[in-house]
This record gives sequence, structure tokens and C-alpha cells, in this order.
Amino acid sequence: MSEKQGADGPPDGLWAACALAACAGVLVWMLGWLTVGVSELDERCAHGLEGPGGDFRMERSSFPPGERCVFADGTTVSSGDVLGWVLWACVVVAAACALLAAVREFAGLRQPRSVVRFAVIALVSCVVLAALCAFVPLAVAPPGREPLSVCSAFTTGIYERAYEVRRSVFPVQATCLYPGGARHDLVPVWWSRLAWAALGALLLALLGLAGAVRRHGGRPRVPEPDTS
Repeated sequence: MSEKQGADGPPDGLWAACALAACAGVLVWMLGWLTVGVSELDERCAHGLEGPGGDFRMERSSFPPGERCVFADGTTVSSGDVLGWVLWACVVVAAACALLAAVREFAGLRQPRSVVRFAVIALVSCVVLAALCAFVPLAVAPPGREPLSVCSAFTTGIYERAYEVRRSVFPVQATCLYPGGARHDLVPVWWSRLAWAALGALLLALLGLAGAVRRHGGRPRVPEPDTS
């Protein structure tokens, strides 16, 4: 007899919606970086083309990508705001779909397929976590490079020679240390939050896998197709 579908069926649609929302978020994030890169907002603010003119400071964010001119009177001119809202919408949809799918997976522990499904989820979570943790040593601050090249003023905005780059694997971070006591984190805060989310997903998947194995054993019986 075939497995019962509907409420007890696999939440493949929710996982697909989560993946689509996550991919859309990545595309919007990249488009946001492109929009900020070509906006030349700092030049426009400096020449009085944006805002009331006068002294201002630049504020930049990497998630969502954006930059703002904050003038002395409090006036703020920004770029990439619309894409930022779209990015957050993608994040919320992806997180909600993933949460609902996880609940459905735990509700389906009585199904033999739960062993394989939780094993796949655990493997994907482990790969994502490993990729996030490898980002610092391989891309942002690879070992063997001088602190001067890693902590350049173009990246940090600090015109002082760093004497050390302190790295941590988890939460993922690389910090430039300066003789005057200044510090600059090369990895944005949101990257560490992604790593924590991936670790949480891995732990939940392992919990579900343990429950599924305890219920069905390591090699669950594959249901026979309905031939009636």
C-alpha cells in the first residue's frame, strides 16, 4: 500500500520554497552590491547633488547592502533601500518555510523515509556550516598573508599598520589588531549569525536522525509500491 500523502506526506514543497527564497535572496543581495557600487552616493553627496549639502559622514552596511550619507542636521540620504526590503522578505520567507518543513519532518518520524531525509538534512547543514567556517581562512584572511595586506585601509578605513590578525573558527571572525588599541572585524556580524543558524540546523537534523534511527533502525524498510 502506498504511503499516506497530504498532511503526512514529505514537505518537499516547503523545502523547495525555502531553496527558491534563499536563491532569490542571494541574487537580490548581489544586485544590491551592484546598485551600491554604481550609485556613487558619496560623490553625489559631496557635490551637493543629494541632501542639503555640507559636512556629512558615510555609513555602509553589507547586509543588506547599502550606504547612507548622514548630514550634520540629521538628514539621511541612502541607496539600495528597496532592494534591502526585498532581501529581508526573502530571508523571512526562507526561514519560515524551513521552520515549517522541519516541523513536518519531525511530525513524520513514524515514516520509514525519515531516516534518509534527516540524514540528507544533516549532511547539507554540515556542508553549509563547513563552507561558512572556511570563509575566513580561505577568503577574508588567508594564513600566511601579512597583516598589512589583509587589514588595508581601503578595507578597514583605519590608516594604521596592523600588527596581528586574530582569527576564530567559530563563530567565524578575523580581527585586525592595531598598536593604538583599535580593532576591526573583517567579517560582518550577519555572517556569524548564518554560522550559528547552520549549527542549529545541524543539531536539529542530528536530533531528528537519532530519533528516526531509534524508531526504524539504521536501514529502514522501503515501502512497496501500491499495485492494486
